[in-house]
Amino acid sequence: MRYPATPSNSIRDRFQLGNKELWAVSVASGIRSIGFGATWPYMAIFLNQTLGVPVYFVGVIFTLGSIVSIVFSIIGGALADLFGRKKVLLLGSSISGILFLVVALLLSVSAPAVLIIAAFIFTSAGGSLIFPSANALVADVTSPAERTNGYVVYRIMSNLGWAIGPLSGALIYDSGIIWIFTLITVSSVIQGIMVLFLVKDRWKERGKKENLKKTGKISILSFDRFLIIFTVGTFFLTLVSSQFSVTLPVFMKEKIVSVTSYIGLIYAVNGVVVVVGQYPITNFMKKYPEILSMILGAAAYSVGYLLVGFSTSLLDLMGDMVIITVGENLVSPVMNSIVSKIAPRDKLARYLGFMGMMNSSGRAFGPSVGTFLISLYAFNGLRLWSTIDLFGLASIALFFAFSRVLPMISVRPNEHQVEDHSA
Repeated sequence: MRYPATPSNSIRDRFQLGNKELWAVSVASGIRSIGFGATWPYMAIFLNQTLGVPVYFVGVIFTLGSIVSIVFSIIGGALADLFGRKKVLLLGSSISGILFLVVALLLSVSAPAVLIIAAFIFTSAGGSLIFPSANALVADVTSPAERTNGYVVYRIMSNLGWAIGPLSGALIYDSGIIWIFTLITVSSVIQGIMVLFLVKDRWKERGKKENLKKTGKISILSFDRFLIIFTVGTFFLTLVSSQFSVTLPVFMKEKIVSVTSYIGLIYAVNGVVVVVGQYPITNFMKKYPEILSMILGAAAYSVGYLLVGFSTSLLDLMGDMVIITVGENLVSPVMNSIVSKIAPRDKLARYLGFMGMMNSSGRAFGPSVGTFLISLYAFNGLRLWSTIDLFGLASIALFFAFSRVLPMISVRPNEHQVEDHSA
């Protein structure tokens, strides 16, 4: 496979401005993130306070959504390897647009809460198809040496949407959450249009042909022992990071923030810190092993969430969000890069899909664990966040274990990927 030329130190090459496919999928993701960023900070509060869902069952709703994500992450990874990234990106964008439109329509006719909740749960399907396809496409169009930078570009553009989205949500939340769901419907449609006209798929069904030739059948899931050690670590880390969606906003609204729309300002800090800080952090960490970035990121997540238990004001929470986002900046680009480098080329999206499945499992359990602990500790912040941090410590231990087996991973010539250890 021919990659773009190795970047120099110029701004154009450093940010791969000539890589049209990378920038097309990254900008499309950013537009979609505007809609998601507007929705996510308020959904748990909407379910709890507007629809009257008890706080623990709000966590269960997000758990069910993540179970849907688990299934479609596996399917999405297999489809992207077998039929190409672009087709699955278009499928995921279409499903997202349709399902969020259904939620908006149900809200407009004051449908029963159970129907709104059911539709919301299945909206996870679209994003889970998109995740392995988009991340595999970034790997397809970047050289192994510059792959982390490719994921940096993708994350910066995605989180530019996360900076704009919560601010948009804060402005329109009081007008009715239906407008937030309308926004995410429109953003999903625009993402699909951009992928259709601007993304060229470089994957030519090689995986499908090779797999059929060898086995006579198509597998939808691939993993190896190295992948398992690493992704179990990301599972525990996701148990911590997934408190972002339910436990954190519910806790902030109950204990610290009196005006619901202000929560959007806190979440906007997340997007701003990613846009401003992602490249400097990644560039600084280039001199160190990627697994060290995972370890430091897990530590930053743990510290940031622990500090929430000591916070008493909006400014305190914004400071906590900065630390949490530094952890995100350390972890997110290298997570995909590590998996792309241990995956056989013809199973790249399936490996990313396996990681997506493990992370979706963390997101499935995370909200239920968090809301259970909120109920158990009666919103005692120190007990709540210190208990959640135990999962962060577990992830750090597993990343250390992965660092010890790294020398055992054999690297393929010119590919920076290991031989297939699939079970």
